Amino acid sequence: MNPGAGGGILVAMRSGWNLLAAIALVCGGCVGAGAELNLAPLVSRYSAAGGDSELEALGGIVVTRRDAFTGQRSYWAVRPLVSNRYAPDGDGFTWFLPPFGFAKTDASERSAVGQFLPIARYAERELESGFQEWSLLVLPSLYWAKREDGSIQRALFPFAGLVEHFFSFDRAQFVLFPLWLRTERHGRTTDHLLFPIFTWSRGAGGNAWRVWPLAGVNRWDGRYVRRFFLWPFFHMQSNGLQLPKSERQHSWFVFPLIGRSTRGAAHSTSVLWPFFGYTKDPDTGFWAWDGPWPLVVFQGGDPERATRQRVWPFYSRYEGDGLVNYWHPWPLVNRRHETYDDGEKSSFFVVPFWRSYDRRYNGPGADVDARAAPTSRAGVEHWRKFWPLFRYRSGPESGLIAFPDLNPFMELEFLDEHYAWLWELYSRATTLDTLRTRSWLGLWRRERDRDEDRRALSVLWSARDYTRAGHATHERSWLFGLVRYRVTEGRGFTFLRPAFPGPGWPLQRAPGSSAVEAEGAR
Repeated sequence: MNPGAGGGILVAMRSGWNLLAAIALVCGGCVGAGAELNLAPLVSRYSAAGGDSELEALGGIVVTRRDAFTGQRSYWAVRPLVSNRYAPDGDGFTWFLPPFGFAKTDASERSAVGQFLPIARYAERELESGFQEWSLLVLPSLYWAKREDGSIQRALFPFAGLVEHFFSFDRAQFVLFPLWLRTERHGRTTDHLLFPIFTWSRGAGGNAWRVWPLAGVNRWDGRYVRRFFLWPFFHMQSNGLQLPKSERQHSWFVFPLIGRSTRGAAHSTSVLWPFFGYTKDPDTGFWAWDGPWPLVVFQGGDPERATRQRVWPFYSRYEGDGLVNYWHPWPLVNRRHETYDDGEKSSFFVVPFWRSYDRRYNGPGADVDARAAPTSRAGVEHWRKFWPLFRYRSGPESGLIAFPDLNPFMELEFLDEHYAWLWELYSRATTLDTLRTRSWLGLWRRERDRDEDRRALSVLWSARDYTRAGHATHERSWLFGLVRYRVTEGRGFTFLRPAFPGPGWPLQRAPGSSAVEAEGAR
């Protein structure tokens, strides 16, 4: 090794250490764990509007959030791979490779569910007795479960299996499916041989049988009788046998040529199913015409039922259940108006580029419909999306704007959370008390609430405005926190100790400030 070269390396190393020591001496120490750090896009630690502390790394790929009151971690994510939300009451929700996998815990129900579509699903629940019930389904072949009575159920499809309360069956067992299968439902037992060819049912409702496709009778005494011959060509059914004769339905069908169904005075006829059909009910005035379905559909006459006019793809109109919906032409342009117990909503879409709605809330005292978004304030919510350029929402309690917006769907929060954020050059979210803005990779950030107003431009500059002992206070940090100062109303200018690499503001916000009024945060 060249001694001169080695000596040069040692000198350079000593010079570097001396420089770092000098910086440390000037700074008087580095930013601690309880202070803000802004080295975006590498890593940032900041006080979010509302008081929670957050850490963001690698431009937003890694995110963690801690609750302002408990100090516990309430959220973490490595986007887009995985994210987790956790509530103090024990509820939690985890996405992994969204939308394919998730895990959910419900503390009040003492249950947990996890699945990865379309492969596996696991669920467990602690019963009031203290017994833990669980089930595992792995497609295409494995089912394994433990029930409250202590029984273990297993199925390895198509070889053998015994399961209970599976899908709509009370009990099902099979050996070498489709060779043999037995199902039980509502007191009826059905055996299948070479499913679906040979079937025999017995028990509740009487007997039923099938030799498919030659003939079959499916009956439940006092409810229905359904027959077929040379399936799918000849069918006959009688349904609702427990009802008065005027309300029972009787039908026959010669597939696909013609079929007819009657219920009291109402009758329906189908020709070349499913293309042409006509229905009429003289008692209510209802009528409907399909011809040819699904392109041409008309129905109306009964004020208690929906009306529809459709000539696809040129025009369609539907009115019923508080909804008036237009397509012209389908599926490109859509207008709709929805009426709820607590307000109304008008929407206009031009697929795939423009989506918008205006939602009016009547405010406190209104009967809230299950479909309505929860709110306690009267007002109008406006929502706009011009894909892929931007999305915008403003309402009585919150607002949002982001651009560009590469999420092609209307509102899917998990897509915005895990994927769309990466391409957003700018986003702005507001509530009644907070304002949060963020630029691409977190280089610019603003976090404002009733206590403080904080802004930061990566390592270059940071600002903190709040009220201190009744005096408006403005603090600034420049160049990795090497230059920091405070200007206090009525008290003048003060230099602050450097806080490398800055800005060094405490994560805990100064309380009782009037940094922002409610109307200014909106």
